Amino acid sequence: MKKILFAIFLLGAGFTASAQTEATTTTQWEIGKVLEITNANFNAGERPVGVPVDYVIEIKNISKDSVTLLNAKAGCGCTTPNFTPNQRFGPGQTVKVSISFNGGVTGPYTKLTQIFFDHDMTQNAMLSGVGVVPKQEAAPATPQTATPVKH
Repeated sequence: MKKILFAIFLLGAGFTASAQTEATTTTQWEIGKVLEITNANFNAGERPVGVPVDYVIEIKNISKDSVTLLNAKAGCGCTTPNFTPNQRFGPGQTVKVSISFNGGVTGPYTKLTQIFFDHDMTQNAMLSGVGVVPKQEAAPATPQTATPVKH
């Protein structure tokens, strides 16, 4: 009887391990084999401080299954991702995530936004640039009136 119970236990454990392995492999997709992402790293170059930066990331589904864009989160409050949450898109379809940065940084900056998809896929989007203070124009010279010299 102990041998039969032991055999049933092993058989049950085998099914459980098999189910766990299968679930793991079907939910963890490799993003490069499923999505083609354009403009994930954007260099804004030198920009005057206070001038906003906007750019668009295009995400094309290159798989045979539908994918869902779940969420996008910026690393700070000065950057805002604009997208449609829980947007499902099929094979060959493209969705867009626009990123807006308020430009309020002097000097070099790097801003990270994470984009989350179903099947445990995440894409990092990075905006970089340099905020420069505009040069002040020299004030025009005040015209001076010449005083006549008497000889």
